[in-house]
Amino acid sequence: MQTWLKVSIGITASLLTIFLIGGYLFYSNLSASLLNYEAEHEEASLQDEVKIYFDSLAIPYIFAENDEDAAFSIGFLHASERMFSMDLTRRAGEGRLSEIFGEETVPFDIMFRTVGIYRTAQMIKEKMNPEALKLLEAYSRGVNFYIEEKRNKYCFEFDVLGYEPEEWRPLHSIIVIRMMAWELNLSWWTDLTFTRLVQKFGEERVKKILPDYPENAPTIIPTEIKSFAIINSNFIETDKAFRRFTGMTGTHIGSNNWVVNSEKSASGKPIIANDPHLAFRAPGIWYAAVIETPNWKAAGVTLPGVPGVVIGKNENISWVLTNIMTDEADFYYETFDSSRTKYLVDGSWKDMEIIEDTILVRDAGTVPIEIKYTHRGPIISNIHPYNFIYNDEQNTYPPISMRWLGNEFSDEMNAFLKINKAKNWNEFKNAVEQFNTPGQNFVYADSEGNIGYLFGGALPKRKENITTFLFDGSKSENDWQGFVSRSKLPYLFNPKENFIATANNKVVRDFEYHITNLWEPSSRIERINELLISKSKYSSKDYMQYQVDIYSSYARKIIPYILSAFENAEVKDKNLNQSLQLLSEWNLEMSKYSQTPSIFLTFFDKLMKNIYLDEMGEDLFNQYVFLANVPYRNIYELLESPYSTWIDNKKTNEIESKNDIIRKSLADALDDLEKKFGKEIKDWQWGKLHTVTFKHPFSGASGILDGLVDIGPFEISGDGTTILNSEYPFSESIKEYPLFRHDPFDCELGPSMRFIYDFAEPEEFFLILTTGQSGNILSDHYSDMTQLWLEGKYMKIKTDEESIQVPQNLLLKLLPN
Repeated sequence: MQTWLKVSIGITASLLTIFLIGGYLFYSNLSASLLNYEAEHEEASLQDEVKIYFDSLAIPYIFAENDEDAAFSIGFLHASERMFSMDLTRRAGEGRLSEIFGEETVPFDIMFRTVGIYRTAQMIKEKMNPEALKLLEAYSRGVNFYIEEKRNKYCFEFDVLGYEPEEWRPLHSIIVIRMMAWELNLSWWTDLTFTRLVQKFGEERVKKILPDYPENAPTIIPTEIKSFAIINSNFIETDKAFRRFTGMTGTHIGSNNWVVNSEKSASGKPIIANDPHLAFRAPGIWYAAVIETPNWKAAGVTLPGVPGVVIGKNENISWVLTNIMTDEADFYYETFDSSRTKYLVDGSWKDMEIIEDTILVRDAGTVPIEIKYTHRGPIISNIHPYNFIYNDEQNTYPPISMRWLGNEFSDEMNAFLKINKAKNWNEFKNAVEQFNTPGQNFVYADSEGNIGYLFGGALPKRKENITTFLFDGSKSENDWQGFVSRSKLPYLFNPKENFIATANNKVVRDFEYHITNLWEPSSRIERINELLISKSKYSSKDYMQYQVDIYSSYARKIIPYILSAFENAEVKDKNLNQSLQLLSEWNLEMSKYSQTPSIFLTFFDKLMKNIYLDEMGEDLFNQYVFLANVPYRNIYELLESPYSTWIDNKKTNEIESKNDIIRKSLADALDDLEKKFGKEIKDWQWGKLHTVTFKHPFSGASGILDGLVDIGPFEISGDGTTILNSEYPFSESIKEYPLFRHDPFDCELGPSMRFIYDFAEPEEFFLILTTGQSGNILSDHYSDMTQLWLEGKYMKIKTDEESIQVPQNLLLKLLPN
């Protein structure tokens, strides 16, 4: 953050500390920003009275006479509890962060102005379903009602940054939806990074470190790659920096979901579950709500900035999601003419669309930018990362354009509203067919006992399924050739196995079209399937245990290679001997109380470095391991093969074998653990290394403020291969720069919420969020769910009026005037 912001935050933190302890008046002024859960408000645009009940954890139960009043109410509640988060998201998508943060965020604004999310949102608004737009307009009125009601009494973040939120418009909700698509899109990473690897190491060697190359990427590495100028990583690094700045850290952007039908359910009805894996932050990403109108009865989690339930249930069906990991972006090496205003396609020069734009920068005037578009999309190669990291002042780079599915028209708002109201499989299926991005595995159940799966998303057709690398933009044959027909996309309905589960695993074998080669390691889905065939009947209590399961099927595959490497070795070191014994006797659970996960996972970290770092160098290594599923999958493949040149350390005179590298990696790991915790293995518990902190956007600006706005740290079990996904970054920390600084095993991503619903109890479901309903640090509901989440406990949310309209629940009324 800029110096002025650090000073401002530092002063504010000091004042908060002083006055929160001894200054009731100051606290009273700040607390005026809190939502009053027992109040009455009048608003002319409302058609009828709305009653909103709140339970002890501030879950709202919205009773409205029509859908527009319900949407207004959701907008009012979202703004009351999450206005700052909503404002950051819309500003990021618009490319306007620098107006409040200054020069530090200029690269992010350039990136999103170039990608064009704001322009895409404008296009979507013009084409979207009128009924969906009408609800966005009502939602916007609710947000703006809050903005007017709380003028000069907003949460403290606005005071620190010295600005007030602007009017909310339907366009901003569309931006929020597209920003979620951006967060869940990681295919931008592979094409550029894998191309850089080929340029450095050649086709044959890189094939050995592409995960599951023969099965998932049955493609020819384009021969043109070697003739392309050496590409830069500006776009990748700028987006990585943005994700850290906004808290979108972690790359296991996946989830677990599963459902059993009546045959495997102890209650005799389907039971469905979901835990979406997203970056941890404070406040958390979701806001729970129950919506009740004559035509709209939905409950579950909503996304602040948008009306409607994203994951949840209605009277007839329930739906849950995981990320497909679809390859939704392709990149093209373009050929410019000498004026750099035309590009070559099939031997002819085409005019680029050129847009002149200006970024306003706090305390620094303006930054003019030029955005160039081909027929595929924007030129993204001139998006600069931080100069202080790469010390690169050049202004001319090999021109690379990007086509991203998120810049195509699709109406996800309308799709989810139709899902919210769907009564059966056919209505649900028709609704999902309108959903394009980000690609999601939709798992379904209904009150009639049916269960199903739909591939939710648009799938581009590519030439001979060639993907993963940079394309030659001078040939139109490399363009997308339309989209795969929805009728050809995978689906399941009432399978004979009597259950369906997804965990970002490979959707289908030998599919005609390319989906992705970024599937997650199979460990989570293997464990889920093991559990779902381990007994004949399952209950909600079973599901609760499974969602926090910490058994690693991945470790089960790797441990034999470690033990085998030491079979004929003379082991004299006491800690090495004891570590090998612990590994051989391990129950394969990543428990925070156990020392064995510390040994195994520190070993795995050293193994990655010993295999890749000597040849890749730090920069390319950090890019390669950035998406954690790639090294997870490739390490196992390298260990399975008899020999690979990647195993050998090129910096030594010897040719190391696989066992040599394994032994060295374990020795390195023990040295590291001894330096951190001492010689006694009993002090090496995994929880001492592996902690989670839910970080506020201001985190890191002031140590005093961190204690007030961050939630944590807490010791946590699991890792990136367990059902309880608690991912930590593989990339190296860059200590000189706060945005790239982290401790080696800091947990950055995992279950953003947990949801369980048994159709045998139609008026209740189980849910827990990571933090709380409110984003206001002074609220009792800022972090009141965290301990429950850590302990694997749940709220039981009732949806019937009799249970909701009770004296202990608070009542807020919105009245027409």
